Amino acid sequence: MIISTIQKLCLFLLSYCRLSITHNLANILAILLFSKKSKKYLVAEKNLSICFPGKSKEWVESTAKKSLKEYLKSLLESPYLYRVSKKNINTLINKVHNENVIEKYAEENKGIIFMTPHHGSWELSGLYVASKIKTYTMFKPLRNKILNNFVFKGREVQGATLVETDNSGVKKLLRALRNNCGIGILPDHTPKINQGVMSSFYGVPVNTATLIHKLGKKNKVPIIYIFAERLKASKGFDLHLGAIDKEFYDLNEIESADFLNKSIEYLVNKNITQYLWSYERFRNRVGVEENIYN
Repeated sequence: MIISTIQKLCLFLLSYCRLSITHNLANILAILLFSKKSKKYLVAEKNLSICFPGKSKEWVESTAKKSLKEYLKSLLESPYLYRVSKKNINTLINKVHNENVIEKYAEENKGIIFMTPHHGSWELSGLYVASKIKTYTMFKPLRNKILNNFVFKGREVQGATLVETDNSGVKKLLRALRNNCGIGILPDHTPKINQGVMSSFYGVPVNTATLIHKLGKKNKVPIIYIFAERLKASKGFDLHLGAIDKEFYDLNEIESADFLNKSIEYLVNKNITQYLWSYERFRNRVGVEENIYN
């Protein structure tokens, strides 16, 4: 009872903390929580070293530390984003690149697939697209019940509908596309062994999900990528949007996975430190050395 009350109080207080406060707090906590021996630092360092083999050890270490600060910012800023976006999401956004792309492709009446990698503020990305078109996204319940309920309700403040991460959820996504709604998918989620196809990310073999290709292939549903870039000095966010060429659907599953990973690389290169390098992306791979994080 006491612990749950404290958790609720912390989330409430964070929802009223401006970005400058939560971001500074994230910078401090990153130093305290993520030493060079911590698991998340070691994973980030490993990912960066194999994706950027030409970079110096100093660059890898520095980028790993910065990425962990950005990771904590994405967590701590979320309560504030949920609260503010419910009133006026535009106050959080400095600039939207290619702003009219959603309206343009919604006119095709095929629905829209939004691909949002673990990059920048993916929470704001989801809130923004939901403010433009009725959106359905998959949601895997969190272990912490208090946090789970908070995130669930927060992601729905702009009218998004969260669905299960199973076959029933996939059916709901297909139905949403038929009704000309948007669906949100994380394209860099690591599938279970033998459930994806082998592709490459920055030249490194990676198991890649094929859900985007499967959901959109029949009707060549428009695919829009979105990345909410966190600006320096907590000045808000720039949103980067763009459409994937429909020739994507003329490719087979492996070629389409390669295409999507190249698209993710394009977004990551806009701000390398804001990618979630502490995520074990190179797991569950077939035909290559496993357990690279051990």
